[in-house]
Amino acid sequence: MLVIDPAGEASHDEIPATWRELADRLRIVWLRVPAAPEWKSTVDKVLSKHRDDPRTVLDVVTSGPVAADVIDLVRHHEDLVRSVLLVDPEIEVDEPFAQVVVRSHDAPDDRIPAPLPLGHPDVVFNVVKALNALSS
Repeated sequence: MLVIDPAGEASHDEIPATWRELADRLRIVWLRVPAAPEWKSTVDKVLSKHRDDPRTVLDVVTSGPVAADVIDLVRHHEDLVRSVLLVDPEIEVDEPFAQVVVRSHDAPDDRIPAPLPLGHPDVVFNVVKALNALSS
């Protein structure tokens, strides 16, 4: 799994604690966009490198402002990417490989403005739910 985090906030540069149980079952690569200004090129190179490996199938998680860029990248590597799971994307999604797993309701009682941080428990819950649905 590849997580492309536009916020990039994490203590000690580790995967958020909310993701640790999932990380025990899956290999997760967490890319923090602010720490990797050339992230698009890096992701493209990594995906291109694995193009001929039939065992490589990725799920990608991202949110908000980078959703459109991630979907554009995946279009060039659809054979490697099973799904793009989106949190509060700033675009309408109509790609067969992409689905919105969390959308904030942007109401007065919302304590956290969109996009919801990728480390939020609701994000992890809905990512796991989507992965389970894809696997069945």
